[in-house]
Amino acid sequence: MEKAVEAILFSIPEAIKVSEIAKMLKEKEENVERAIENVARKYLQMDSAIEIVKLGDRYLMRVKQDFLDIVKRFMERDLDKGTLRTLAVIALRQPITLSKLAKIRGNKCYDHVKKLLDLKFIKAEKKGRSTILTTTEVFASYFGFEGKSLEEIKQELRKMRKE
Repeated sequence: MEKAVEAILFSIPEAIKVSEIAKMLKEKEENVERAIENVARKYLQMDSAIEIVKLGDRYLMRVKQDFLDIVKRFMERDLDKGTLRTLAVIALRQPITLSKLAKIRGNKCYDHVKKLLDLKFIKAEKKGRSTILTTTEVFASYFGFEGKSLEEIKQELRKMRKE
């Protein structure tokens, strides 16, 4: 079961609840939790660049903090300045409607939003005829905001903008 748990954690870009994995594998939650802890221990013992962390009641497989600069440089090739600016607006004003974002950033933002959705940095939810955009745990993990509330993220981003 450990290999199945590892495969699930590897393939899902955001943190996942033990109960969700247990349901997928048709296993008891305590068995899944034990398997996750065993896999996490193996990564720790291997001194891997990958780690499994617990975020509240969820688990996430990610690159260790020590290697984030290397990974960010690689990923930044995929994020042009316009897309980064669009992401900054979403992060600062979230939750924000797609139409309001378009008024702020212009029509190019639709391409930026598609790219950010593909990278799992944002999520889009339909509310009536509007689409509401917010950042995800992938965004929080990538930019070092994991475990922080939306308000804390906004405050940190405002501080960064002033510096």
